[in-house]
Amino acid sequence: MRVGIIGGGSLGLLFGAYLGKSHEITIFTRREEQAQELNEKGIRLQFQGPEDRVIKVKAEPIGNGMSDLDIIFIAVKQYDLPNLKPFLLTIPANIPLCFIQNGMGHLEMLNSLPHASIFTATVEHGAKRGNDWTVSHNGIGRTNVAVYKGSLHLEDEFPQALDPAFPICFHKDYQSILMNKLIANALINPLTVIFCVKNGRLVENPYYYEILKLMFEEIYTVFPLDDKESIFNSIVGICENTKNNTSSMLKDIQDGRKTEIDAILGYILKVAERKGRKLTTVQMVYVMVKGIEQERR
Repeated sequence: MRVGIIGGGSLGLLFGAYLGKSHEITIFTRREEQAQELNEKGIRLQFQGPEDRVIKVKAEPIGNGMSDLDIIFIAVKQYDLPNLKPFLLTIPANIPLCFIQNGMGHLEMLNSLPHASIFTATVEHGAKRGNDWTVSHNGIGRTNVAVYKGSLHLEDEFPQALDPAFPICFHKDYQSILMNKLIANALINPLTVIFCVKNGRLVENPYYYEILKLMFEEIYTVFPLDDKESIFNSIVGICENTKNNTSSMLKDIQDGRKTEIDAILGYILKVAERKGRKLTTVQMVYVMVKGIEQERR
């Protein structure tokens, strides 16, 4: 398949590397310099084993050649989507789009797009971009995909990686996969920023663990999903399975970048306000991360 990926960050490069083994990949980047690097060198994938793998891809600045593809993945931060929307509107409506963002605040924008087929996806992998053409795969997870708009049989046309290290799982309900990911991000990302620790310390340190549980209890009052205990245990499992990983939000803070705190905790607080619920701990954590973000930037 001819697969486009908008965004040359860690997830864009990770998807390009794995899908590039069996599909024709074009990475669309914000900077021409990165596009040149990718065209010349390909994507270098660092994973288990003595040698890195290099996967050849094509690259273009965003906006070029986005009309002759079978599917396009949008792998940018949620706060970048408003600026990207004019480019998305130029993509023919018959080309399926797949959005890979944290949070759920972007769903409203998806409703305004004319495209007949839209997927949403959540990613459990650990990935870190080393430079413009290098990505390290730090933890194996799953990519969970669901149809947001269009036929439920679209998964037959979805590109597969054909690699056990990059499984793609399809779900019927997009809300449940986005909600589970939202709650996990809402707990792990902000707390790793505040305590400045890797993911595993949130369950290894009993005091951090108490805050994790307290936030979960508050968020669950707003999003009462089925099987409360199972959901919390899955979040603990994520912390344990990625114990040596630096969360994406902590990495953003360390690099002086804007975080997705508004797309994650900000969204939860807005929903809570609409439902007439006050989330004291969540509000405190939100304000703390916003303060840290302002200091570091």
